[in-house]
Amino acid sequence: MGLSSIESIDDQKDFSAYSDGLFFERLKLVSFMLIFTYPGFFYADFFLLNKVTVHLYRWVLASIHLTGFLLSIIFLLIYYFYKSAPKGVIIHIYTVLFLFIGATASINSQLLNGNIYAYIIILLGAAVMFPIQPGKLLIYFCMNHIYFLIGLFFMDPNNFSLITKMINSTGTAVISYTIAFMFYRLRRRDFDNKCKLRRNTESFRRLFHMNPNPLILTNLQSGEILLINYQAIDYYHLQDQDMTKIDGKFLFANSCEKQDILKMLDEHQSIKNYELEYQISPDLKKWALLSLELIEYLDQPCILIGVTDITDLKIKEEELLKHASYDTLTGVMNRRSGMVLLENKIHGPYQQEFIVCYIDINGLKAVNDNLGHSVGDDLIKTSCDIINRNIDPGDVLFRLGGDEFIIIFFGKSKEEAEEIWENIKRDFHRFNLSGQKPYELTASHGFSYYKPGTLTTVEEIIDAADQTMYEEKISRRRITPS
Repeated sequence: MGLSSIESIDDQKDFSAYSDGLFFERLKLVSFMLIFTYPGFFYADFFLLNKVTVHLYRWVLASIHLTGFLLSIIFLLIYYFYKSAPKGVIIHIYTVLFLFIGATASINSQLLNGNIYAYIIILLGAAVMFPIQPGKLLIYFCMNHIYFLIGLFFMDPNNFSLITKMINSTGTAVISYTIAFMFYRLRRRDFDNKCKLRRNTESFRRLFHMNPNPLILTNLQSGEILLINYQAIDYYHLQDQDMTKIDGKFLFANSCEKQDILKMLDEHQSIKNYELEYQISPDLKKWALLSLELIEYLDQPCILIGVTDITDLKIKEEELLKHASYDTLTGVMNRRSGMVLLENKIHGPYQQEFIVCYIDINGLKAVNDNLGHSVGDDLIKTSCDIINRNIDPGDVLFRLGGDEFIIIFFGKSKEEAEEIWENIKRDFHRFNLSGQKPYELTASHGFSYYKPGTLTTVEEIIDAADQTMYEEKISRRRITPS
């Protein structure tokens, strides 16, 4: 037997149990109604109708009312105290009895007023209130209607009146059965849809937890976490958290970012590859790549969030960026990064006053020729270290190329920049006196200045500093001939 056949059988059993439970609940309400209204019937049977000369009519009517009252009490006792009672048997017995009571009441009415209202009311009431399988209900309706028609035949001698009542009652029976059949089909369709939804929900849950990546499902409005798989719990270190009390706030850096994401979701229904950095703990940061999708889950608007851990990728990216942005020999920014920084300070949205110091390390060619390039590299690195330790953290040093460096001084006057350069020269001199290396450190320098609003370029600023540096180098050669 296939899986679909097994599911169909299970669904049929579940629907039968559902219908039986629904029948019991409705019959409970009907029973309470009959019990509470019985005092009125009792008063009518024994006081209001005491002048009726047809005693058989009175006693049959009183018996019908008493029977309904007793059946209601018996049912409520079963409902509350006999939970293991066979519901199917009780349902069919009570359906047959109620139909029989309605038919009998209308047959009895032929002794006095000749109406068939009770039968019509019972037929319509049974069709609307009692959820019974249409095949069985058809049998009960047919058997009861035959009984009713036979009763009418013997009770009403008027042929025309008899035919009218037979036609009206038969039409009512057909309409009542049609109503019952339609309600049954609607209940069955609704139940089947709920079963499909339940199976789909269960399948979704299984796939959700089987996914190898972290997954989270949150309510769109409240942020409540509806589903979270073990991978997400592990990724966000939520093992010690009470998941019934935690919401989705931890998924976003702040409320503004959350609102921006919700706005994008409202416009596009999904967001792909949204990068976020998480401070998981004081000592642990993680990077995540989020994919967010608006979905309906259990008739609620929700956000399905897929999380990809890109922490290792970000670390490698930062390393690559560092290699791309910093000079490998000296560890300071390289030419490209330094030029981009200057460009942003001149033409970017946040222009800033600064001083450029152009530095040319002296004697590199002689050291390379006489002592080798490795010693020449050491000269460059040592010079750079001394320069770097004399500038402030807010200033920037970058290697322009070869033995040429640029210092960018921010928020300093010309006198302050000159003082820093004098400190560098003194450090060079102290290093030379120490005799640590087989070379001496000297350098030429030149300054240029930039104020926001000046029409210039990065190249022009560096050329200006280069020119003053060159003038200093020429002056030095005149003083100290080579």
